[in-house]
Amino acid sequence: MMTLEILTLILLVSLIPLLLSLWYRVGHLQQSLGETRGRLEALVQGETRGLFSQLEADRSLRDRLDLHQGLPYSRNWSASPDFLKLIVEHCLEARPARILECSSGLTTLMLARCCQLNGQGHVYSLENGAPFAAATGHHLDRYGVADRASLILAPLENQRIKEENYLWYGLNGLPVADIDMLVIDGPPGFLQRHSRYPALPLLFGRLSDACVIFLDDAARQDEKEIVMRWKQEFPAIRHEFIPTERGCSVFRLG
Repeated sequence: MMTLEILTLILLVSLIPLLLSLWYRVGHLQQSLGETRGRLEALVQGETRGLFSQLEADRSLRDRLDLHQGLPYSRNWSASPDFLKLIVEHCLEARPARILECSSGLTTLMLARCCQLNGQGHVYSLENGAPFAAATGHHLDRYGVADRASLILAPLENQRIKEENYLWYGLNGLPVADIDMLVIDGPPGFLQRHSRYPALPLLFGRLSDACVIFLDDAARQDEKEIVMRWKQEFPAIRHEFIPTERGCSVFRLG
C-alpha cells in the first residue's frame, strides 16, 4: 500500500496543471483589467477635454456676439459650439452678403448677429418644421436681429436626383441667388440615407463663385459618403475636413 506521503505527493503533482492554469487566468484577468482601466481613464480624460473645449467655444461665442440672454440650445439638435465658432469666424471675416442655411436654430441667430455686426449681409434659413421656425423667430426678435434673417418655411418634398428620390426642402419660397455662404445642418440624417446629399446638386446653380460651404456632422458615415459623391460630381470644388466634435467638411468654389 502507498504511504500517506506518496499519496499526498501524487495529489500535489496532479494539482500543478490546475494551479498553473489558475495562475495564468488570474494574470490574464489582471492584464485585462489594467487595459480596461487605461481605456476608461483615457476616455474620461478625452471627454473632459472635449467638454472643456466646447464650453470655452460657447463662452467665447456668447462674449464675442453679446448673446447673454439665453440661447435656443439643445445638445441633440443644435450644432456643437466648435462648429458654430467656425461659421461665426468665417462670417465675421468674409462678410458674406447672402447666407443660406439648411435648418434653422442657433446658427440662424448667430449668423444674423454677425451680419448685424458687419453692417451688411442677410441670412435665409430653410426650415421644414413650423414650430422650429417660430422658436427661432422668437429668439431673433428678442435679440433685435430679425431684420437680418428670413425664415423660409420649406416643407420636405420629393426631389428626384440622378434617378434617386429624396425628401428635401421645397425651394419655391427661396428668393435668393448668388449665395456667398451655405451652411448645411439638415434635414436630419434619420429621414433617409444620404439625407443631405441634395443640397449641392439642387443649390449649386445659386452659389456665387466665391461661396464657402459648411457641412456639419461630417464625421458620420453617411456624410463621408456624401462628400465623396460631391467631390466626384463637382471636381472643381476644394474640400477640407476639420475635426470638430462632430466633424465639419468645408468646400470652396473660388
